[in-house]
Amino acid sequence: MTRLGPVYTLAAGAVMAVALGVASATTSPATRTVNAQDDAPATPARAVTEASPTPEVAKTARPTPAKADYAGRVTGNGGLIAVSVRNGKAVGYFCDGRVEAWMKGRAADGKVTLSGRGDASLTARLSGGVAAGTLGFGGRKWSFKAPTVKKPSGLYRATALVRGADVRAGWIYLDDGTRVGLTLVGDEVADVPIPEPGENAVVDGVEVDPRDVDEFIEEF
Repeated sequence: MTRLGPVYTLAAGAVMAVALGVASATTSPATRTVNAQDDAPATPARAVTEASPTPEVAKTARPTPAKADYAGRVTGNGGLIAVSVRNGKAVGYFCDGRVEAWMKGRAADGKVTLSGRGDASLTARLSGGVAAGTLGFGGRKWSFKAPTVKKPSGLYRATALVRGADVRAGWIYLDDGTRVGLTLVGDEVADVPIPEPGENAVVDGVEVDPRDVDEFIEEF
């Protein structure tokens, strides 16, 4: 009995230590591992500002006269050219006394674009009181510069029925007195003198009245 005493004592102490450990685990608050981000104050989300689209640069339309008459020389072929604009509509006429070309089209954004029978064509910029561009005719091209002109200079046209034949004529007058024109009777060129500004042409003894652009442009 005496020899077993220390054993019992140690066993009792071990049991008591286990009991105290269990009691300590039961009564101590649980330890919690906390992520630092959990306790950090909430950071307000940054407002996302969408980039404003870059505004397109508005194209400035080139000025186009509502009413203008241009007439001048075609470089390199001896003919004259006339271009007239009326509220966006445009008409042109080329003549060298032997052949002619009537053209029609539009005027916009400071530019005139015309076309006619066959391969006749014309493009020109309208700036500073001058129509400057290119005439295409007969498979060739020429440049020209035609300043604005005032009546009686400019473009005239006549259509009539004379002794059963269709008559068509065109005339261009420049400010310096230069003039050119062509008269067709049927499909043949007729020898008809160019009338003085403001006067009538005489075709086979019959007077034919030249009309200015305002009187005939709607026919095109």
